[in-house]
Amino acid sequence: MAEFQELIKNFDRIRDYMRQFYVYGFKMRNDFEEKSARTYDNERRRIESWLSDYMRSDYSAKGKRVYINVDSKAIPENPLYAAWKAKSFTDNDIMLHFFLLDQLYGEPEGLSAGELGDRMSECYGTVFDSQTIRLKLREYEALGILRAVKQGKTRRYALEPAGGEEAAESAQAGKQGADLDREEVGHAKGRVASRMDAPEEEGGLSGNMAEAVKFYQGAAPFGVIGSTLLDREEKRNDHFQFKHQFIVHTLEDGVLLDILCAMKKGARISFVNKSSRSKRKSSAEGLPLKIFVSVRTGRRYVCCYQEEARRFVNYRLDCIAGVTAGERCPEYEEKKALLQRNLGRCWGVSFGGRSRLEEICMKVYIDEIREPYILDRLYREGRGGEILRIRENEYLYSGAFFDTNEMLSWVKSFTGRILDIQGSSLPAVMKVTGDWEKMYQMYCKGDAGAV
Repeated sequence: MAEFQELIKNFDRIRDYMRQFYVYGFKMRNDFEEKSARTYDNERRRIESWLSDYMRSDYSAKGKRVYINVDSKAIPENPLYAAWKAKSFTDNDIMLHFFLLDQLYGEPEGLSAGELGDRMSECYGTVFDSQTIRLKLREYEALGILRAVKQGKTRRYALEPAGGEEAAESAQAGKQGADLDREEVGHAKGRVASRMDAPEEEGGLSGNMAEAVKFYQGAAPFGVIGSTLLDREEKRNDHFQFKHQFIVHTLEDGVLLDILCAMKKGARISFVNKSSRSKRKSSAEGLPLKIFVSVRTGRRYVCCYQEEARRFVNYRLDCIAGVTAGERCPEYEEKKALLQRNLGRCWGVSFGGRSRLEEICMKVYIDEIREPYILDRLYREGRGGEILRIRENEYLYSGAFFDTNEMLSWVKSFTGRILDIQGSSLPAVMKVTGDWEKMYQMYCKGDAGAV
């Protein structure tokens, strides 16, 4: 029987539980189909141990529903940060981190897994399973700390110039000698890692720096870093409140980091995309160029250029998993410039069909004396559309965008002032006019005063 433990090793799994069952899903126990109900109970208890102050439940016809209830204006920090802080490490994880980097330091030709096992046994008196060593080497290769070179049938690993050598120097500084036993080595390396990560004792987080970290932990991506620094300084956010704080963003930060690293290198990425509607998983790839954030819903998207289809596509970060960076694209800057030229034709995050622009035109009545703010809003929010004054109090707004369906909520905000609307996308026009017809049927038909 699997026992409940508060600490976790696989964040991707807990990320899916927290998002699907407690943030978006409002699901019941019977809705969980991927594994056994016992597994669901273990994960539920783990999450409740972190978020007991924010857990709520109610009953419906299907049964009990458990969810998170949080007022972002009343919490000092994002409660979902607890998931990041609960990641567990074994003694072997800690020792292998320092032993591997120490042995690979100064070895530009690299070493094989077998050679590394022999060296660690000789130097530190500790024997590791060969498969454990290979798994750790592959993990560090995926993280960009190591690079692998195949010589014949042997796979040799060496430190990456950027980042790997610095980590190895830190590991070498923490080495205490071959005569330390396993427990002493683990404690010594843990102390070195803590000193590496903690702020300097002389300065620490004080004054303006502490206030900056308090603001950062709630306002910026990767805010868990700021929260962790405050924990180590035994400080709490006592000054800042955020009216529109999308706490679920932290569950996507691991994916966001992998994408940003690929963007910095100008590399292509491949990943697994899970449809938010059909729940189907599919493999996707592309050249990541920009991260979009919706100011209305808070959803975050990565804009990728798909070279085979020769078009831009946006993917929601909360639907992405397993990001893997590929080879560098020599035309990366050229594709970024192409995206920048196309952004002016995007109303939201959709690029519509294959380079086909959809036109929209609406005639609006605006009282120029009493409602100048409406006219100001039309100019301010029109996204580059053309505005013409036809006659007194009548204006014509027209524009061409990739997907006019995305602008319908904005168009509806002028309800009562729109005299006519036309567009090249008939479904989009029919959708908005159909909603107006339904409103008329509900509120006006049968009214003696209606015209």
